[in-house]
Amino acid sequence: MNVVEKRRKAIINTVYFSIFVALGFLFFRYAFGVCMPLIIAFFVAAILQKPKNYLSKKTFLKEGLASTLCVFAALFIFLSLIALIGVRIVDEIKGFIDYVSIQLRDIDGIIDNIEAWLLNIIASFPSFIKDTLSENTSELFSKLREIIAGKDTETVSHVTEGIGNKFQLSWLSGPLSGVISTARQVPSFLIAFVVTIVASCFMTKEYPKMIEFFVCQIPESKRKDFSRGTVLLKDSLSKMIKAYLLIILVTFAEMSLGLTALKLIGIFESNYIVIIALITAIVDIIPILGTGTILLPWAVYSLIVGDIGMSVGLLVIYAVISVVRQVIEPKLVAGQLGLSPVVTISALYLGLRFFGVLGMFVCPIAIIMLKLLNDEGIIKIWKSPKKEKEESAEKEEKE
Repeated sequence: MNVVEKRRKAIINTVYFSIFVALGFLFFRYAFGVCMPLIIAFFVAAILQKPKNYLSKKTFLKEGLASTLCVFAALFIFLSLIALIGVRIVDEIKGFIDYVSIQLRDIDGIIDNIEAWLLNIIASFPSFIKDTLSENTSELFSKLREIIAGKDTETVSHVTEGIGNKFQLSWLSGPLSGVISTARQVPSFLIAFVVTIVASCFMTKEYPKMIEFFVCQIPESKRKDFSRGTVLLKDSLSKMIKAYLLIILVTFAEMSLGLTALKLIGIFESNYIVIIALITAIVDIIPILGTGTILLPWAVYSLIVGDIGMSVGLLVIYAVISVVRQVIEPKLVAGQLGLSPVVTISALYLGLRFFGVLGMFVCPIAIIMLKLLNDEGIIKIWKSPKKEKEESAEKEEKE
């Protein structure tokens, strides 16, 4: 292959990949939400194939009836779990928010504790800089108190003036518009819910024919790679999801046990252990963040307010969770699925900027899947230094 042919092939591949990325961007940006009922129905149909086939064979029911029974059985189980777990979680969240809001009301006390903590640290410095640092620190916190007090005063006066001078029904426009907006969304949600259920029933029945139709659209020369890639992605994604769900469960259990132990010995006084553990476990699974995002600032705050026992307890919990995570994650999650920190944080940022919160999860997973297909040679998007070295070594051995 000459140089011109190589360049031509590279340009064609680049254009093809750019079109693919552009179409994917447009779909996730503008059509993903609209197509969500159909997407959910497709995944439900894929999951329910084995139960549907088993029920159809064992009971001699027609596929349509078996599909409908499987969909409604899955819906019943899902709604039951939401009813049993969701109500408890919602109550925990409401109580936890009230608890946090009460704690944050004493902002002056928090500022006083932080100032005292810093001044105690500065007191151990040499005398030639201790006085200057102490004076600057006191001035800084005095200005901070003035700013907070000024904002509070402005807010109160602004509200009072607004009520006194403009006592009209227009103040109801905000709440009423919110209620109307929510009411408008209810029919859309109900329609989407009904469409999801109906589409799930039909897709569960027609799933084999749908897959056969899609496969027919692929050129015969590419069907083998497509089939291999589909199986590879399905297995890898299912293993990864199971692995990270297990990691969430382990982190949740460790956090719950740790906080319960601190409560039993009288260090921790809050009753919202379940919601704190759940939030920590979910944050722990987000790339780059981890449990330290919650536990370390909490430990520092506890140290500042003088709760040394709570601070030490949180650090111990953090150490245990980190060690266990480092031990079990390599065994549960395949090493080749990992991304470098630079790629991970770039995927998180771009996903958040272009697709919102959902993009923070979708983009890293999409890049992991592309990396997996590229490493297996099913698609060729970029060159892998490791693979090039292996190929060079193989050539040298043959020569």
